[in-house]
Amino acid sequence: MKHLGVPRRELLRLVLVATALSAITARPDLAVSQTGTSSALSADVNYRRRELEENPKSAEARAQLAVALERKKDFQGMVETLEGHKDKLGKAGLVLLARAQGRLGRLNDDVATLELAVARYPKDVQLQTLLGSALARASRKDESIAMLYKAKEMNPKYIPAYDALLAELVKGDSRQEARDLISDMVKRFRMKPRWASQLCHLYSLDAFHQKTVETCLRALRIDAANPMNAVYLATSYREQGEPEKAKNILIKTANRIRRAEPVQTALGDYFSEKKNFIDAYRWYKAGAKQDPTSFAAQLGLAQAALELQKMEDSVAAFSAACKIKRSAIREFQSGLIKIRNRGDAKWQGRFEDAIANSCQISF
Repeated sequence: MKHLGVPRRELLRLVLVATALSAITARPDLAVSQTGTSSALSADVNYRRRELEENPKSAEARAQLAVALERKKDFQGMVETLEGHKDKLGKAGLVLLARAQGRLGRLNDDVATLELAVARYPKDVQLQTLLGSALARASRKDESIAMLYKAKEMNPKYIPAYDALLAELVKGDSRQEARDLISDMVKRFRMKPRWASQLCHLYSLDAFHQKTVETCLRALRIDAANPMNAVYLATSYREQGEPEKAKNILIKTANRIRRAEPVQTALGDYFSEKKNFIDAYRWYKAGAKQDPTSFAAQLGLAQAALELQKMEDSVAAFSAACKIKRSAIREFQSGLIKIRNRGDAKWQGRFEDAIANSCQISF
């Protein structure tokens, strides 16, 4: 039966979802409330569950229930819905099952499900790409790269296969191979902003200064929102003995991208090397404020503040750095030695307490 051209079951689903959403729309101040959203998602799951009960042999209905469960982040529910019916699932259902298994940390099952999908659909480049990435997550790196090369060769126009392969080459420190791959990608598809930034990074890692400058300047033009291009370029300038060029590119980028912690921290490094601790402190503090979880910004701030005898800032930043990485204890203890040598009993005690509390080291 249809109502105004809408199938009865679909109409029922829309009514259920609309009823759940009414909790949101009735109160504008609760328009994005988690309760309302959860109710809407639950209504959709309940509808899809009833639909599957009416058609238990329908692979499509089973996949639609899995989609609804995924929106609720109920990955265990997805597995329970799909896993016992792999022989009847189509491509979409198998991909959903693999994704849920991956989210639950069942990486070998994720691979096995995608291997089944590839066996069933051997000419599907998307499935080959997904399997390649799953193999990488399961720490089967060589198989992953071989599968991704196979996907790329199967369909040389499928960009996700190139992107997935590039990611794995970079993770494996196969930098020359990664650079060659990007060159191939650029010839086929023209340069994309993310590829330009990746190439900038890859050349900087190997200190190919001429190519770093060339590629990073290009990346700055076409991927202007990525602050790391300026950081890599500035590093190359500094390593070539051109610190003023490094400073200028960093300041220009910091003024253009106001919330760029990596650039602010790099400026802190620049001024710290120059023993200009006033400016170093200013930039490190800006970086730490922008990203309190930045180890480099917090450690730099702690050391610059200590040089300026801004002791409260120093101990707070050292503590923050040690909570991020315990390796900060070396610099923290070096700071403590400086304070002991000054005979400052008050701050010696504060630093010792902070080291004990933040780095789990006792005296």
